[in-house]
Amino acid sequence: MNTDFIILAAGKGTRMGSNLPKVLNLLGGKPMVQHLIDTVADIKGSKIHLVVGHKPELVKNSLDVKKNTGFINQKNQLGTGHAVRKTLKHLRSNSISLVLYGDGPLVKKSTLTKLISSAQKGNLSILTYQPKSPKGLGRIVRGKGGLVEQIIEEKEASPEEKRIDEVNSGILAIKTKYLKDLVEKISNKNAAKEYYLTDIVALANKANIPVKATIISDQKQVQGANNPQELHDLERLYQEDLARELIIKGTRIADTSRIDIRGNLSSGKGTFIDVNTVFEGTNKLGKNVSIGPNCYIKDSVIKDGAAVLPNTVIEDSVVGEHCSLGPFSRIRGGTEMDSGSELGNFVEANRSKIGSSSKAKHLTYLGDAELGKKVNVGAGTITCNYDGKKKHKTIIDDGSFIGSNSSLIAPVKLGKASYTGAGSVITKNVKDGELAIGRGKQVNLKKKN
Repeated sequence: MNTDFIILAAGKGTRMGSNLPKVLNLLGGKPMVQHLIDTVADIKGSKIHLVVGHKPELVKNSLDVKKNTGFINQKNQLGTGHAVRKTLKHLRSNSISLVLYGDGPLVKKSTLTKLISSAQKGNLSILTYQPKSPKGLGRIVRGKGGLVEQIIEEKEASPEEKRIDEVNSGILAIKTKYLKDLVEKISNKNAAKEYYLTDIVALANKANIPVKATIISDQKQVQGANNPQELHDLERLYQEDLARELIIKGTRIADTSRIDIRGNLSSGKGTFIDVNTVFEGTNKLGKNVSIGPNCYIKDSVIKDGAAVLPNTVIEDSVVGEHCSLGPFSRIRGGTEMDSGSELGNFVEANRSKIGSSSKAKHLTYLGDAELGKKVNVGAGTITCNYDGKKKHKTIIDDGSFIGSNSSLIAPVKLGKASYTGAGSVITKNVKDGELAIGRGKQVNLKKKN
C-alpha cells in the first residue's frame, strides 16, 4: 500500500531567535526537515506533502526535494488539524497517511514502517513514549485491550491521570479514507479557536476505529527543537549517534562529544579520529587512517594508512595511501596525493597532483602544479600560477629537486632529475638533469660613514 507522508513545516520558530523558518535551522549541517525528507523519500510508494507557511519560498528553495514531494501553503496557521486538512485533496484515496513534524527530525524508518503496518490493519496508529517527566504533555489514556481511549492534556487531567507516564508524540498513521473523514470533523471550539489533530483520537473511537499506540524507548526519535538550547541538545544526540555507529564498525573516536559530522562519513577499521574534527559534505576514510585534532575535512577521500596531522584543512581532494599531511596544511580544489607523498606544515596545494613519494615539507604553495614521483620541494617554494588574467600550470617531472625559496613562473616545465638553485626565479623550461639558477649576482657594499 502507498504512503502519503504529511510533514508539518509551517511554523515561524519565534523562540529559535533566528530569521529562518524553524524547520530550516541546521542539524548536522542540513535543515531539520531535510532529515525527514531523506528518511521517507525512498520508502516504497511514498509521496511527501510539505505543509509550509512562514517564508514558503525560502523553505522550498532551501531543500533538496525529490520528484515525489509537493508543497502545500498554510497561509493562516490555525492548528495542526487545520494544517492536515489543507493536504486532504492532495492525498491518494487508497493509501496510508502518516503525519510528521518538521522540527522532529530524528525518527527512524523502522519506526515509521511499524506505524504503517499497524495502520494497514485498519487502526489509527499513534507513536508514544515515556519521558522522565511527563509534566505539561498530553497523557495517553488506555482502555480495554490496551487501546487508546483519549489523549488528555495536563490542565484537564485528574490527579490519577496526571500519574500516567505515557505521552503523545504527535506522530500518527491511518488509512487516508479514514483521515479525510475524521479531520473534517475536528472542531475549533476551544479557547485558541484552533483545530487540534489530537482530537482525531476521540473521533476515531466514536467511529469504532481502533486506536493503537506504539511505545518507543529511543526518545530522541521524537525529540523536537523549539529554541536554541533544544537544538543544541538535539545536535549532540545526533552527533553521538553518528559517532557510535562508526565505533561499532571499527573506528576509534577520541571523544564522541567533540566530533561534528555535517553530511555523510564512512570510515574503515582501525581508523582514529581525534578531537574537534569537522566533517562536511561526503567524506570517505579508509582503514588505519589517523586524523589529528582540530581538522576540517570536506568532500574528500582519505585512503588506507594516511596520516592527517593537527590543524589541517582538506577540501574536495584525494589523499592517497600512506600519505602524510600537515600539521597546519591545506589542500583543496581537486588536489590528488598519490601513495606515500607528503605535504607538511604550512603547505597549501590547489588543483594539484602530487606524485607518489613526493614531498613538500615546509611553507610552500603548489597551485595548478603537477609533480611526478619522488620530487623534493624545498621550503618557501611558490608555483606562480596566476598572471593576473589566467591560471597556468607548472609541471615538475620525476626525481626533481626544487631548492628552497624558488619561484616557478608558470607555465613552466622542469624535466626529470632536474634541479633549481635556492632562491631562484624560474621563468623557462628546464631539461632533464639540468640545474637551473635564476638569481641576481650578489653584491656586497661597504657601509658609508
